[in-house]
Amino acid sequence: MKKLVSLCLLVLVVSIFAGCSSPKEDEVSLDRFIEAYKKQGIEVNIEAKPAAQLIQAKDGIVFISDKKIAIYEYETAKELKKIQSEEKLIQEWKTNGRFLLETKDDKAEEIFTNVN
Repeated sequence: MKKLVSLCLLVLVVSIFAGCSSPKEDEVSLDRFIEAYKKQGIEVNIEAKPAAQLIQAKDGIVFISDKKIAIYEYETAKELKKIQSEEKLIQEWKTNGRFLLETKDDKAEEIFTNVN
């Protein structure tokens, strides 16, 4: 009986830790960013796919709120940091995991930073 109770407690503790863990980098997608902007009342009409390859990104989206908002996706956060350190154009742009934001809109930056 004691072993059964111990086993149940162990399963409970493991379940709690698994449920409370933060999302993995791979679980965050461009769609999650789009939903975050929509929840804040920003209409997201994707204007075009940016020329992401110019800054070595694997994908990206561009839409217009009050100002241009472009989000670029990289394979990993490590790759993004490396490229950002080498490319003067993007060194000051905000990052969130493996995503990079190009905008001059303060509200857009705040939303981007809070996506996880």
